[in-house]
Amino acid sequence: MSEKKMIIDGIECPFTDERNVLEVARHNGIDIPSLCYCENLSIYGGCRLCLVENERGALDAACSMQPRNGLVVYTHSKKVLESRRTTLQLLMSSHRAECLTCEQSGSCKLQDYAHRYNVEEPRFKENTYSRAPMDESSPCIVRDPSKCILCGLCVRMCAEVQNIGAIDFTKRGKKATVAPGFGKSLIETGCVGCGQCAAVCPTGALTINRQIPEMWKMLNDPNKRVVVQYAPSVRVGLAEQFGMPANEAVTGKLVTALKRLGVDVVYDTNLSADLTIMEESAEFFEKLKSGAKLPMFTSCCPGWIQHVEKAHPNLMPQVSTAGSPMEMLGALIRQQFKDEDVYSVAIMPCTAKKFEAQRPELEKDGKRLVDLVLTTDELGRLIKAAGIDFANLPDSEPDDPLGDYTGAGVIFGVTGGVTEAVIRRVLDDASPNTLKTIAECGVRGLDGIKAFTVTAGDLSLRIAVANGLGNADKLIEKVESGEEYFDFIEVMACPNGCIGGGGQPPASNARKKERVQAIFKEDEECELKIPQQNPALGYIYDELLKGRAHELLHIHYPLHHQH
Repeated sequence: MSEKKMIIDGIECPFTDERNVLEVARHNGIDIPSLCYCENLSIYGGCRLCLVENERGALDAACSMQPRNGLVVYTHSKKVLESRRTTLQLLMSSHRAECLTCEQSGSCKLQDYAHRYNVEEPRFKENTYSRAPMDESSPCIVRDPSKCILCGLCVRMCAEVQNIGAIDFTKRGKKATVAPGFGKSLIETGCVGCGQCAAVCPTGALTINRQIPEMWKMLNDPNKRVVVQYAPSVRVGLAEQFGMPANEAVTGKLVTALKRLGVDVVYDTNLSADLTIMEESAEFFEKLKSGAKLPMFTSCCPGWIQHVEKAHPNLMPQVSTAGSPMEMLGALIRQQFKDEDVYSVAIMPCTAKKFEAQRPELEKDGKRLVDLVLTTDELGRLIKAAGIDFANLPDSEPDDPLGDYTGAGVIFGVTGGVTEAVIRRVLDDASPNTLKTIAECGVRGLDGIKAFTVTAGDLSLRIAVANGLGNADKLIEKVESGEEYFDFIEVMACPNGCIGGGGQPPASNARKKERVQAIFKEDEECELKIPQQNPALGYIYDELLKGRAHELLHIHYPLHHQH
């Protein structure tokens, strides 16, 4: 097939299967602005910022314009630039522009484009932004209607990818807004706090419920022992906030930065990821032996747990009772510092972890297992506020005795990672050939649904992995209809797993693939590969848990939990 080319601003731009002119331009290094476009969502064409001029002098939206061989367009002609400025002025009149105090200031696309096109003040003096009150009902996400520009990205993300539809367009004309239906708050909907809506929001209309002041307060309290754990994906998201490559993990710098912030003890959640696999695989084999109803579903993802509770409560008995790695390390921290005034903090790639930490089930011996959850985004802001030159920090190791981890714990950050770690545990073989065989069994890759069969001794196990709740729903439908059978299913609420969590810096598909590379590179560099090799596990079971493993490490969620 001969190569196809179109001409953009006089430059020959080859293309293959790009959906539209916007994608062709960006793949050829030409950045056409857009506020309503996302490569993973349907085309909306609402913001009109991506207009380009064709050979006939007409303006077309690049996001909905089909590329064709020989097509000629101009992205910054006089007509195009005038159109963009007018569009931005209209958007600014419908957006409460208090940029200095906005949570999204500095990372707001509307603000960025206003600077780029020299739109310094609104041309239209009438402010038509929504006067509806802020919605702070969710511990995960804050919704500010006055900042909404009706781009529809959050609506499409929630409906098309997550299959939840917690928010939608409401009302018409100047009163049009995006909100939950029937006057509900976010917490009253099917929202699971995954934060994917905030990840695609180009303004400050949907933001992470940031709790940075609470962290500063504890760091400056001389009577508090601040103990922090950080999740596998944080090490591959944090670097991007400091202009560093996404395909390199920054684990050592992360530990050093936390210490310089004033944290007393730093642990790696990879340790309890190893522990989760030990507990979850034991539970799985017990279910196999007892003839319990299968498949068993994983339980690490709090967004997934909420989705089961709200949309599939009949499946709750099939969800593993093994606590998430965050919960398990929270329990170990309480045991390790039993008689001290400890403030337990978890740095997570996930906004839904804020909800998980507050659940009544995460209270043991009268204490919350995790006092505060901060996202990767929030940690980056903390480090910048402290004036720390992150990129040039030396490396440090997490603290003992809960600092050891294996490659099995590291790979939790990627969709399929939990499953791959379980398979490593079951096969109990860390030889390079066996690890290669496991990696190539179908468990890896960023596909929304993966299904494969693994043989372990006399057992032949049918396994599925889903990322994104819409894909999980498709998989469940196939299982419940009898079309498919599985013994074990891993579900992560966020597309691509924790590397694409709602608390991570927003990233393109290409950037997420680089994060995957960083995760597997760190796995390769780990001397220990399977969780049962972790030398800290003996100390944990013998000295900290002392026969209370099930009580402290497992969670029994009510079948009808009230939010």
